[in-house]
Amino acid sequence: MRILVVGQGLAGTLVSHAALQRGWDCHVMDSGQPSASSVAAGMFNPMSFRRIIEVWDARPHIDSMTATYRAFEADLGESFLHFLPILKQIPNAEYAEEWNRKALDSPWIEPVRSDAEVLQRFPDAVPSPGHGYGLVQGGGWLDLPRLIQAWRDRLMEEGRFTVGQWSATQAQKANDDGWDTIIDCRGCGAALDSTAGPLDIRANRGEILTVKPDGSGGASLPDTHILNFGKWTLPTQPGSWRLGASYEWNRIDLDPTPETRDFLMASLRRAAPNTATSMTVRHDVGLRPVSKDRRPAVGLHPTISSLHVFNGLGTRGVLIGPRWSHLLCDSLVGKAQLPDIVNPVRLL
Repeated sequence: MRILVVGQGLAGTLVSHAALQRGWDCHVMDSGQPSASSVAAGMFNPMSFRRIIEVWDARPHIDSMTATYRAFEADLGESFLHFLPILKQIPNAEYAEEWNRKALDSPWIEPVRSDAEVLQRFPDAVPSPGHGYGLVQGGGWLDLPRLIQAWRDRLMEEGRFTVGQWSATQAQKANDDGWDTIIDCRGCGAALDSTAGPLDIRANRGEILTVKPDGSGGASLPDTHILNFGKWTLPTQPGSWRLGASYEWNRIDLDPTPETRDFLMASLRRAAPNTATSMTVRHDVGLRPVSKDRRPAVGLHPTISSLHVFNGLGTRGVLIGPRWSHLLCDSLVGKAQLPDIVNPVRLL
């Protein structure tokens, strides 16, 4: 099978890798414009903290995620996937009661622990606001910007990558150009293409900081786990943490805002007041592609022949993307039938 993948953010990286694993002739075209994947922290978490419930199909998604990124590591000779426990600050007694009730049946979370109990396991933990911590296993982060660049370098070495503009009008020539199909993985770029049809893929704008201690003294932020306090800190390298993230609709600019930086830093100071004062060394902005029902769009485009869609991975793309990239490829050769829950037609 000969396929063209358009866009090389997370979605395009995953589906092109899956295609080449199957021995297909795959080429990737990318506009070269910034993508959310190129600045994302790459964090994944099997739990949703708002209602303390397991995220959609957590186990099959984590299993596929692990196998897929380990395959990337074997192919590229680099380490990208990092499992880390998550410590969730418990905000109040009611939340603690609900957490403990959910922990009875959850494979991912443990009952709430006091600060003293947590410090025995994580000596670098910061004091909680007074209600202890909930521990989550199965979380972590993917070095997504590095993965995307390393995969792009490999594609370029093999002559499978082109920088160029593409619009959905070109899909009509797929057969003439020798493609069995084209897969549109442009994220929010697809929503901005007026020729791509009215699929409801929305841009969720997020800002994220990279912070380091400013040298004024105090304890460091934790290195052994992800700290979640409504926002989160993620250790990515010694002495450096990602701090995020904001969520904003109805904006598509990529200009970092001082107001959001100050909001994130204030949130960190409230959650970890005894840690060293942090300074911002990098401030990134990305547009997450999100569908109206928070499920990805995977499959044949509802109005354009010879075009498939792999989009709308949203805030959980690192976790859910691998499984759906493989199912999409299997569906192209009749080895899988994609369920209605991800059918792009629902987004018309």
